[in-house]
Amino acid sequence: MDENLISGFCTFCGSKVINDKAVVGNVKVTMDRTPEVVNTLKLAKHAMFDGDAYLAESLLNKAMEMNSENSDVWYMDAVLDKKNKSNDLKRASMYPSLGVFSLDDVQSFKNFNSKNETDAVFIVVVILAFFSIFASIPIGIIMEMWWIIPTIMIIWAVIGTFVYLYIRKKRNDVPPEPTDDNEVLSRIGEEVANKKE
Repeated sequence: MDENLISGFCTFCGSKVINDKAVVGNVKVTMDRTPEVVNTLKLAKHAMFDGDAYLAESLLNKAMEMNSENSDVWYMDAVLDKKNKSNDLKRASMYPSLGVFSLDDVQSFKNFNSKNETDAVFIVVVILAFFSIFASIPIGIIMEMWWIIPTIMIIWAVIGTFVYLYIRKKRNDVPPEPTDDNEVLSRIGEEVANKKE
């Protein structure tokens, strides 16, 4: 790149290169990775709409490695990492936005559960129910306490109901993904036109 130019493009990867000091001598060259950060944040946001917290976290970490000096990464981190939410919101206020994730998105994802502990609760209850029911059958037969088998089954039915209600309460409350109305209307128009043919 010519030393007198302010910016140019990398001949290998096509990324925009900015020449901070367009003078002969002390030249500092930086790469503008903003388009990559924006695309990575959009993918992370789509993963959040899908309820996939693990993918969203890995994409967010990748975006933070590329450029952590924007508010979008810190707002998204406030949703995914609840224990540092207040610090992330403070950091977000210090940087400009890229327009992908804002404070409004933080509010709409306020019930997003990035750590899915409900899966572990469900697995533990199923394992305990399985073993206790099958352990009660030989005990009931050998000790001639037939009443123990249906009693254990009823107890696990009640416990299962409470676990189901707990899991339902703790599930991710993800807002619906916004769609472009014009795009949806054009697709509907195409479908109607195809049906007429």
